Amino acid sequence: MIRKAAATVIALCLSASPLHAQNAPSTKPIVNEASATVHKTPSVASPVIGNAPRGTELVVTREVGDWVKIAWPSSADGVGYVRKSALAQVAVTPAGAKVAAGAPTSVSAKAVTPAPSVAPVAVREQIPVSQPRVPQAGTHYVAPTHIFGVGAVTGSSRGFGGSARGWKAGRLGVQVEVSRFTYDSVDLLSRATVTDIAPGVLFALNDHVTDTLWVRPYVGAGAHFARSSRTDLIFPGVVAESANTMGIRGFVGAEFSLASAPQLAVSMDVGYLHQPEPFIGFEPSGMGFTIAGHWYVK
Repeated sequence: MIRKAAATVIALCLSASPLHAQNAPSTKPIVNEASATVHKTPSVASPVIGNAPRGTELVVTREVGDWVKIAWPSSADGVGYVRKSALAQVAVTPAGAKVAAGAPTSVSAKAVTPAPSVAPVAVREQIPVSQPRVPQAGTHYVAPTHIFGVGAVTGSSRGFGGSARGWKAGRLGVQVEVSRFTYDSVDLLSRATVTDIAPGVLFALNDHVTDTLWVRPYVGAGAHFARSSRTDLIFPGVVAESANTMGIRGFVGAEFSLASAPQLAVSMDVGYLHQPEPFIGFEPSGMGFTIAGHWYVK
């Protein structure tokens, strides 16, 4: 009699464990808005390749900043991008019924009597409801969301200064750089201290966007208004003369941003500066490079 009772207790314990494990839910990302727009790249300005209606389960392969990369069979490369804000994590029981994430799902040993059956919630198949939009001629480029940023600038012969940059109408940009630097005369007997104000215009070329990096090449030109003061190195601290000059610089470069920090952009460019000599023996013209960093507040 005792053996029979012990066997009954052991059987009940063993049967309770799988009953609890079988009801452990897993979470799946589903569309939580009326319709989630699927983009070709992780940018709101990239081509739209489809829409996922509310309730669509998406296969997420990785996170890209505020976006997620999903499987999208109808696209050319089989992938697309959706904003994280359009998705919600929903728990799915092994039977297929969806429940709110975090809801209790364990079943006690007393729940042996079958509960009334509930029809599982059907999961709609991932089918794009709109056809891929074909870009018009001349618009095969993904515009970044950068509008206005401030930061710092340095260069091969420009010392250190501040910079402000803005982009308008996609490809057109403007910038203003203010820097202060010194350089010596050819005979090394004099030194010029320069305060330089350089407004310029930029024109962006085709962007390149990957899962982790955004690159915007550009060309540009700018004016340089320089206030120069010359001092003799033999008698330091004595200003011998001052002069104002205006030059022009053409350059080519690129701006880089990481998907993990889209507001921060680092740019590098190289170009030629033509500037009149402020004093005899000083040659400000020549090739040079510039490195700048901007934090985009918009």
